[in-house]
Amino acid sequence: MYPSIEKLRKYVRLEAKNGYDNKAVIGGLASMLEGWEAEARNDGLPEEIIQAVTGRLRDYKGLSPESRKVTLFGIGNRLKREYPELGDEKPVPTRPKPFDQAPDKPEPAPETESVPEQEIAEDGTQAQAPAPVDAKTAPRQKAVEERAPSRKPARPRSESVPGAVTSETPIALNAVLTVLQGVGPRNAATLAKLGLFTLRDMLYNFPHRYDDYSQLKPIKSLWYGEQVTVIGNIKSVTGRPLRGGRSHITEVLLNDGTGSLRLTWFNQPWLTNRFRQGVSISVSGKIDQYLGRLQMSSPDWELVETENLHTNRIVPIYSLTKKITQKWLRQQMNQVVSYWAPQITDHLPDSVRLAAHLPRLNTALENVHFPKSQAHLKLARERLAFDEIFFLQMGVLRQKQDWQSVMGRIFDVPEEWLKARKDDLPFTLTSSQEKALSDIVMDLGSGRPMNRLLQGDVGSGKTVVAGLAIAMVANAGAQAAMMAPTGILAEQHYRSLGKMLTASENGLAESEIRLLVGDTPEARKQEIREGLLDGSIKVIVGTHALIQGPIEFANLQLAIVDEQHRFGVDQRAALREKGENLHLMVMTATPIPRSLALTVHGDLDISVMDELPAGRQPIETHVLRPQERERAYTMIRSQVLDGKQAFIIYPLVEES
Repeated sequence: MYPSIEKLRKYVRLEAKNGYDNKAVIGGLASMLEGWEAEARNDGLPEEIIQAVTGRLRDYKGLSPESRKVTLFGIGNRLKREYPELGDEKPVPTRPKPFDQAPDKPEPAPETESVPEQEIAEDGTQAQAPAPVDAKTAPRQKAVEERAPSRKPARPRSESVPGAVTSETPIALNAVLTVLQGVGPRNAATLAKLGLFTLRDMLYNFPHRYDDYSQLKPIKSLWYGEQVTVIGNIKSVTGRPLRGGRSHITEVLLNDGTGSLRLTWFNQPWLTNRFRQGVSISVSGKIDQYLGRLQMSSPDWELVETENLHTNRIVPIYSLTKKITQKWLRQQMNQVVSYWAPQITDHLPDSVRLAAHLPRLNTALENVHFPKSQAHLKLARERLAFDEIFFLQMGVLRQKQDWQSVMGRIFDVPEEWLKARKDDLPFTLTSSQEKALSDIVMDLGSGRPMNRLLQGDVGSGKTVVAGLAIAMVANAGAQAAMMAPTGILAEQHYRSLGKMLTASENGLAESEIRLLVGDTPEARKQEIREGLLDGSIKVIVGTHALIQGPIEFANLQLAIVDEQHRFGVDQRAALREKGENLHLMVMTATPIPRSLALTVHGDLDISVMDELPAGRQPIETHVLRPQERERAYTMIRSQVLDGKQAFIIYPLVEES
C-alpha cells in the first residue's frame, strides 16, 4: 500500500480514537495537507483522489465533531472504492460518547430489506410487493441511473468504518455541505444564500418546477390558457423602449420546427444580451394571446442542456443564485438525494401509510427531486403534503393540550337566568344557535379555558351567540372584549351588542359598554383605559387598538375575535395576555371543511352554525371567470332595479 495512504489511515484511526477533536496532528489535520499532497503525487495517486481528500480536510477545523465524523467517513469510502483491499480493516474503537449524543455504532441494518405485503403503485393503488431484495447484491436501480447526471455521486459501502454515521443517527443530516464532494467553503457560502446550510436543507430543497422532456408539446399544438413548457431555437431577439423610455420590452421569437411563439419580458433589458440567435432554450409559462397570435409573457426560461434533451425524463429546476448553474446544483442534489434519501427512516408506520395510499418517505424524496414519471411525482407531492399537514396538526394539538392544562375561571350559568335572557330577544334562536350556546355554557363551567371556533355563514346569528356569552361573563362581574379586523365592523358589533346587552332590566348600563378604535379621540381613549383598569367598563369592542398601547384590564375573562383569518397567532396571543387564562372564542364566516378545520384550527373546539334564522334569505355563491365580468354587472343592475342593495368588496386589507 502507498505510504501516503497508510499515513492518512493512521491519522483517521487516531482521530476516531480521540473522538474527532482535530488533534491527531499538531495544528489540526489541515496543517498536514501540503506535505501529504506532495507525497501522494509522488506515490502516483490519481488527481481526483488527492483533490477529494484535500478538498474535504481544508475546512475540517471548522466542523463539529459529528460533521468531522461524516467527513472522514466519506474519505474512507472514497479510498475503498479505489483500493478494495482497504475494506477488510476493522473499526477502531472511539472514546465513550456523552449521553446526549448519538452513538457511533447503532444497530446494524438487516441483510435484506423488508418490504410490506402491499406497496403503492404509480396510480396510488395498492400493488403486490416484489420479492425481498438482497441489500448487498442487488443492482442499482435503473431509474436512478437514467435520471442521474453524467457524473455519478460517491456512495459509501456498507462495511463498518470508524465513526460511521447511519440513518439511525439523525445528526448526520445536520452536517455542513462541505462534506459533499465538489463543495468547498466558497461553494458552501454561495449555497447559504439559498438557505442551504446542511444536508437536510438540501434534501428538502424541492424544485420550483420541472421540465418534462418526456411529454414535450409542439408549438403548433398549443392552446390559449395552457400552462406548458416549450423548447425551441431562438430565431430573433429585439429590445426596445416603451412609454418615452420609462420601460423596456424584450421580444424573442422561438421556433421548434412546427411553429413560432412570441416571448416577451418587460423591464429586463439585460436579456437582450443574454439571448443569442440559434441557441436552444426551454420556457415555461401560460399561453396568452396578443393581436390574434399566441405568446408567453415573462416566462421562466433556461438554456437547454443537450444531455437532457434526449433523455425523455423529467428534469428538476431549482432556485438559483449568482455563480450557481442548474447543472452544477442538480449534480449536488443528486449526490445528496441518491445517498441520503434511501437512508431516511420513515416516521409513519406502514399500516398508516398504506391505509392513506402513500409511498415511503425516502421514495417520495427521491421522486420529488428526480421523478421517474408524472405519476411518481404526483404521489411524492401527496406524501410530502401529507407530512406538512400531519406535523401542523400535531403542533396545534400540542398547543391545545398546553392550553387545556391550565385552570380557567368557572362560570356557573343558571338555567333560569339564561332562559330569561333568551326570552328578551325579539326572535327565537335556531337549533344550531342553541347547540353553540350549550357548548359555550359547558366550556365556561369546565374549569378549563374555553378555546372555541364559532363557524357560521353571514346572517347565521353568530353575534347573538357571542352577545349571550358576553352577558354570562359580565353577569358574574368579569370583563369581556371583542376584537374585529376593521373599525366599521367593530362599530357594527358595538351597536348590536349595545342594544342586546342593555335591553333587559338586569342588563348592563350604556356606560359599561365602550368602543375603542384607531380613530377614537385620545381623551376618550384615556377615559376608556381608566374604566377598563378600575373595572367600571365591563365590555369593550374594538380593533387592534385593544392589544396596542398600555391597555390593562381589571378582570378580563372572555375574549372574542371576529374573522379569525385576519388575525395571526401573535395577535391572538397578545389578546390572551391581557387576562389570566381567559376564555377565547373565535368567529368566522369562512366555510371550512371539517377535515381542514381540524388541521388549521386543531387547537380550537368547533361549533358549526348551519341554519339561518327565520326570515333570512339563503346565501348563494356564484363563481365567475374574468371574461364573465359583464354577467356580474348585469346581475347587480337587476338587483338594484328591484330595490335591493349590492356591495362590491375589494380585497384591500389595510389602507396604503
